[in-house]
Amino acid sequence: MEQPGTGTESVFFHDHADLVRGLAEALEGAGLAEACQALARHLEEDREHWLRRLERIAAEPALRARQAELDRDYLELFAGHFRRWGAAGSHGERVAELEASLTLAALRGAERLWVQGMGRPVLPVLVQEALAVLWPAIYGHARRHQK
Repeated sequence: MEQPGTGTESVFFHDHADLVRGLAEALEGAGLAEACQALARHLEEDREHWLRRLERIAAEPALRARQAELDRDYLELFAGHFRRWGAAGSHGERVAELEASLTLAALRGAERLWVQGMGRPVLPVLVQEALAVLWPAIYGHARRHQK
C-alpha cells in the first residue's frame, strides 16, 4: 500500500497545500463568495488539465479516498472562517462545522457538474450557482457582517 503523498497520489495532489493556502488568503482578504470564485477561476485557467484530473479522481476509489482525507483541510479552513464570524459557544461551533460542510459540498458539486458537462458551463458559473443555492443556509452569517 502506498503512503500518502507517494506514487499516483503525489501526481494528483501535489499542489494541495498551495490550493488551500491560496484559498485561505482569498477568504481572509475577500470573503467566502470571492474566495470560492477565485478557486473556480484558478481551475478554469487550466481547464483541460483539471477536467482530466477530477475525472480520474472520481473514477478511482483510492484517489477519491485521498481527496476525502485532504478535504479535511478545506473543512477546517471554512469552519475557522465561520467560527470567526459566527455565534460563540457550542452552538456556534456546530453551526460553523455545518456551514463548512455545506460550502465544501457546494464546491464539490459544482466540480462534478463541470466534469459531467465537459467544461460547460464554466466552473465559476457553476460555483456561483451552487453558492446561490447554499446562501440561504448561511445568509445569517453574511448579514451579520455586511458593512
